[in-house]
Amino acid sequence: MSKIFTRPNRPLDWAATPHDFSGDNALGYYTAEAVQRYVYGTRWTTWDGRVYKYYNAVSACYSYHGAGAAEPACLGYTAAPVAHAAGTRAITATLASRSEDDLAGTAMIIYDASGTDANFNAFIVGNDATSGSTTTCYLEFPLPVAITTSDAYEIFENPYRELQEATNSYLFWHGVPMKNLTAAQKGWIQTWGPSIVSSGESVGSPSADTRLLRWGSNASIFTESSKANAQIAGAILTGSSTAYGPLIMLQCST
Repeated sequence: MSKIFTRPNRPLDWAATPHDFSGDNALGYYTAEAVQRYVYGTRWTTWDGRVYKYYNAVSACYSYHGAGAAEPACLGYTAAPVAHAAGTRAITATLASRSEDDLAGTAMIIYDASGTDANFNAFIVGNDATSGSTTTCYLEFPLPVAITTSDAYEIFENPYRELQEATNSYLFWHGVPMKNLTAAQKGWIQTWGPSIVSSGESVGSPSADTRLLRWGSNASIFTESSKANAQIAGAILTGSSTAYGPLIMLQCST
């Protein structure tokens, strides 16, 4: 059982260069390997404030484009199969086909059937392998209230568990991979700070005082006038009047 995170998960600072043990074990954010070393979503910051997150590629990801995720909830609104007392950290969910700890770093919501304000969010730090049709999950903190079989759960995947580059208008763009990764490889994605991302515009000449950039559905960036309602990617960092292949201040997550 995994009542706590079983892999490193504490935020890394500049002095704590990630080790990968894949030959050159100090590749830092250029790591690309099949073995998972950290909890997906582990944060690493550099001396100048750039932010990186550890992730898994569900399909190929490329270092000149964005990578995103659009996984649905792994458990939709479903009644709790077992009652649990307040103060416990182990809960049982009707969730099949999960291997040990592959829910680490996921979020869930617990719906209180009484209709009071007892609904709350919780985070999972580990899980047992599925037994039959249920999975035992271990929470970051103890339950603040008791759970009955009249209550219900909804459980979401770790948002860094299956990133991809895809033409998709529904992805959340997490940032820019530091190295090309093939499916099932693990590595680091930049989420904040100076970065270079390929432009999706054939002519990139933003208007004066227009510096904001947004993600397009093809994993590249566009000026505000082209994608007014899309997710913000960041802002043009250089003094150039062109957005065609710019250095940008990436602003996905801190």
